[in-house]
Amino acid sequence: MSSTASNKGEPLPQPSGTGSEALAPPTGDDGRTGVTDVAMRLMRASRLTGLPVVTLGGDHAVEIKDVVFDKNAGGLTGFTLRKPGLLGGPQQHVLVVADVHAIGPDAVMIESHQVFRSPETLAGTGEDVLGDTIMTDDGTNLGKVVDVVVSVDGGEADIVGFEVAASAALGTEGDNVFIPLPAALSISGEAIVVPASTKDFVSQDYTGFGASVEAFRDQLETS
Repeated sequence: MSSTASNKGEPLPQPSGTGSEALAPPTGDDGRTGVTDVAMRLMRASRLTGLPVVTLGGDHAVEIKDVVFDKNAGGLTGFTLRKPGLLGGPQQHVLVVADVHAIGPDAVMIESHQVFRSPETLAGTGEDVLGDTIMTDDGTNLGKVVDVVVSVDGGEADIVGFEVAASAALGTEGDNVFIPLPAALSISGEAIVVPASTKDFVSQDYTGFGASVEAFRDQLETS
């Protein structure tokens, strides 16, 4: 996915502290930022764009440019980078998710700049899911993807759902809703196929979406 969130025209402030504890998302939700509930810390992928990349020593010379998504793997693989600021140019290296120390609402933490890799590391990924149609396996169109929701735990960022412009089938056409995803999902083409039971767990409440994801996955495991 290539995130399209806008960024500030000045370098973002460095977070206080140097450990991962400084990056813990706050309780609650301000409408566009971090956490939905205690059980699952969720962020929109678009919120990662523009975040400073900070070393454990407190140095930050780059920020996130784009979130790289691999449809075949059904997950985030890494990030392209740029210099800080709206007009900051792209960097000739990338950051792989496996090399991230921690992800929070204010920064992405790494051990050092030595973890940066060549762009070829992410070759073959980077497909955009924004605008893709969500279809159930019984043929119901649920809407189109407008953002990706990830669960962040330390340096891991697992895709758990999509923010979707709802179709008429959901009874909330034109509104944005949140659709949970199975734990394992491989996407092909421009349609993302999910189980028919997904529509029973669609949420209009971002704050409680983590509970919807967990209930949906529990239902899949027991059915």
